[in-house]
Amino acid sequence: MKILFIYPNVARARSPQVGLSSLAGTLEREGHDCRLMDITFLEDHEVAPAYRQALEEYQPDMIGVSCRSTEWETAQAILRMADPGVPVVVGGPHPTIAPEEVIADERVDMLVRGEGEASLIDLIDRIESGADLRDMPNLWVKQDGEIYRNDVRDLVQDMDILAMPTWDIWDDRHFRNHYQKVFSPEAEIFGDLETSRGCPYCCPYCLTPVMQQIYKGKGKYHREKSAKRIIAEVEKFRRDKQIDYVRFVDETFILNRKRLREFCEMYQDIHLPFSFSTRPETASDEMMRLLAGAGARAVSFGLESGNEQYRREMLNRKTKQEEVINAVALAKKYDIKTFAFVMIGLPKETRALIQDTLELINLLHPDIYQITIFYPFEGTPFYDFCLKEGLISKDHERLTEIWKGSVLNQPGLPSDYLVRLRELMLAFGTRSRSLWPIMYFLEKHPVAFKAWHGSRKLISRATLKHKKPTWMNA
Repeated sequence: MKILFIYPNVARARSPQVGLSSLAGTLEREGHDCRLMDITFLEDHEVAPAYRQALEEYQPDMIGVSCRSTEWETAQAILRMADPGVPVVVGGPHPTIAPEEVIADERVDMLVRGEGEASLIDLIDRIESGADLRDMPNLWVKQDGEIYRNDVRDLVQDMDILAMPTWDIWDDRHFRNHYQKVFSPEAEIFGDLETSRGCPYCCPYCLTPVMQQIYKGKGKYHREKSAKRIIAEVEKFRRDKQIDYVRFVDETFILNRKRLREFCEMYQDIHLPFSFSTRPETASDEMMRLLAGAGARAVSFGLESGNEQYRREMLNRKTKQEEVINAVALAKKYDIKTFAFVMIGLPKETRALIQDTLELINLLHPDIYQITIFYPFEGTPFYDFCLKEGLISKDHERLTEIWKGSVLNQPGLPSDYLVRLRELMLAFGTRSRSLWPIMYFLEKHPVAFKAWHGSRKLISRATLKHKKPTWMNA
């Protein structure tokens, strides 16, 4: 069977989606064919012609759409650009947490909830053999004027039996100009890999609590690939795409200490720099030393808020402030660069709480830090909390990028103010506090901020204009 995947990457983020790579590898192993219609490098007016051309040239037997909640409206728009004349199945995070909304779309014939590798092959086998779809696990399907809603199947416990991912479906530009280049300037080609699935934690702003509930009684939720399998995937990735840097995308890469020690010992023969993510409370001197010795260049920490009490009571993150400080210090001790993730505009947050986050950033002085504005994803505990507290309405605006505004109605933290504050925190967060009065002035004076921000953008454009293109260095 021929499957055309659609990736409605409305944010135009560069880096191949790990889930689609795994699905493509699964299809390849089972003797099927797939292609990808990816909008990442297309202008808006180019999407419709590209979709129609893909349908005409490839003549797929099925359309598969993978989307997050922020991408659903874009996915709908693409599906309306042409009638494929073949079944349309939607998978990914959004149909998993909001299946009723997705199945209601007239262009959608069926959806897959949860992990898709086994489901996709089961679906293809049933279609090819003419078998009944109405009782297929993970599948919601329209048939004879009815919608058949099935429970999810048991989780795959042995991650090593999954097919090797394939990255041939991706435009090569996804592997270049990666933001991780700041940690390894000499690297040119970057690869993203997963080594586990199912975060064991339960943060209320995340989809994990929803997924844990969906898969309750369906097997252990957090599962890991063996060290041997990780090495095999890295080696295959290097052969296929000549990568010279790896980013392990797991939320808690160093959770299993035994596996980590095995990985570090085996990885020393790979000689590829890499980065990883973990929670501050999992960091230890031994682990950071081993990872640095294996080639770790950077670690990402999710800090979210700089106020320990707010983290504990509202975010269900028990990390103590000293654990955060210690984790960053350990990384720096072994020359591992640090990347910090924080959010502002969280439910019931105040400007004073945001100040605590700013001051923690200044204290830690991470090499890079990302600030996003909180967005309540449907189905998450915080989505329900925001509805209950009147912070959002059911028909609130759906944002496609989680730094361009807020949909919450919170006194003192309007959307335009949070956008302004985010830009200022990014500019002044790790600078000398003697400059902060400038930040506070710009925060309170939108006209002055607009002039300041505009001048920064002009300087940035001028710098880029005179920068030698990377291809000239070849």
